[in-house]
Amino acid sequence: MGQFYKRTLPSRRLMAILILLLAMVAPVLTSTPALAADLGKTTVRFDRMQISTQTTGTVCAQPTSTATEADVQVTFPTGYTLGSAANFTVNTTNLAWPTGGTAWPSIATATNVTGQVVTFPSGDLTVGTLYCFNWTNAAAVTVKSSATSSNTGSVTTRTNAPANIDTAGYSTASITNDQITVTATVPSTFSFALSGNTDALGTLSTSSVTTSPTPRTATVDTNAKNGWAVWAKDANTGLASASASYTIGSTTPGTNSTLVAGTQGYNTGITSTQGGGSGTITVAAPFVGTAAGQGGGLDTSFRTLASSNGTASAAVLTIKNNVAISGITAAASDYTDTITIIGAGLF
Repeated sequence: MGQFYKRTLPSRRLMAILILLLAMVAPVLTSTPALAADLGKTTVRFDRMQISTQTTGTVCAQPTSTATEADVQVTFPTGYTLGSAANFTVNTTNLAWPTGGTAWPSIATATNVTGQVVTFPSGDLTVGTLYCFNWTNAAAVTVKSSATSSNTGSVTTRTNAPANIDTAGYSTASITNDQITVTATVPSTFSFALSGNTDALGTLSTSSVTTSPTPRTATVDTNAKNGWAVWAKDANTGLASASASYTIGSTTPGTNSTLVAGTQGYNTGITSTQGGGSGTITVAAPFVGTAAGQGGGLDTSFRTLASSNGTASAAVLTIKNNVAISGITAAASDYTDTITIIGAGLF
């Protein structure tokens, strides 16, 4: 009996030791590691998606866990080439962020790039707020060299420990060409119109200078970037009567004059206005007609009335024909002249 006791005692001690060890190890074997919660929302937008292209971009995330954030890690897809941490400069300018996006507090230039993971310093975040920031240097990220879909990465917020707080994955694509080239043609345009084709001066008198009672206008509209011009010539170098075989001659063509009552003369004066366009109208010096009876003589050769150095919208030349007679001007009722007025754009 005594011999049996001596043999079983060590076995009982060994059993006790095993039970004690199992009690110590069991919590370790049965415990589950703490997992980071999912971010409420996350997006990583690449400003260029074209293969082998450097790009800036935007990161947005919405925390769901109450903790004090110290940094955020952005994992870029496999195949995307990353620059150094110094290349990952940032700002918080709202560049068409998702609705509700607000500036990420205390975000700053990255402090570390390891593999595809970039670490940015961060301030503390509020649960439920969507925070965004932009990396601003295109040298930071180069899109992979092949066109593929579902290029995955992740965004993770961390404590100062560091320990993960919230995390979520994202997916993007790389494509052969991410731009659309838009082309169009704008045709050359030129519009020219006279307000009328008659100018009845009526009965002339030696006591006054007669001016067109209803001056005619020439209107120019054109997209000619280098400008436009209007020219004129007349048929008789004056106002002529066939029945009297007499001409009230034009004042000296190419010079400006102002008619005086009682002194025979005939000229054409121009004033101008413009509704829009890039050009400035210049009335040719011989034909400036701002004063009463002022203008220049026309002859049978085209002479420039006015010109512009750019485009025109509703550029209007007002054409005033002026005439004065003397006491020896031949009487007749058929005095007439035909003035030809043309215009052209300088494209």
